[in-house]
Amino acid sequence: MRLTILRPLPTVERVPALSPSADVRFAIDDLYATYLWALDTQDIELYISVFWDDAVLKENQLDDTIETWHGAEAIREFTAGHFGGYGGHQHRESTRRYLPDPAGPDRWILHSYWSTSHRVPATNEITFFSTGLSNDIVERRGDEWRFAQRGISRWPADPKAMLQALADA
Repeated sequence: MRLTILRPLPTVERVPALSPSADVRFAIDDLYATYLWALDTQDIELYISVFWDDAVLKENQLDDTIETWHGAEAIREFTAGHFGGYGGHQHRESTRRYLPDPAGPDRWILHSYWSTSHRVPATNEITFFSTGLSNDIVERRGDEWRFAQRGISRWPADPKAMLQALADA
């Protein structure tokens, strides 16, 4: 029988993960599902619940300006003006990229695409309404994930430049 002596491994500095664990991905998937469901059902309380109280919402406008709302109450005021009308839109979000956020291990930067379809009530015809991209930061506080920042843009001519513009705004 041969005896093996185990030596301690050298100490390694903690490096942020390059990709979130499956549990973290599932939690973030749930966050996006709740966000989209609230948006499509125009449930303002559920919608606001996916943002931290100090969250930031940035939206690229058709004239290429970027409007910004700071805090859940400002986001509520902006969003309330869009809720309450016809609810025939359906939003989809896909092709999500996870990037480590240097601000902390419980934060992720997410880039994704979104699209919106619309049902015309008179004909029940479904039309492809709009497309775009998002530049978001999600953060876990305690056991809960919410948006720290949500950046939305209609599909731009230069997607990389728009992602940077949303990050810088």
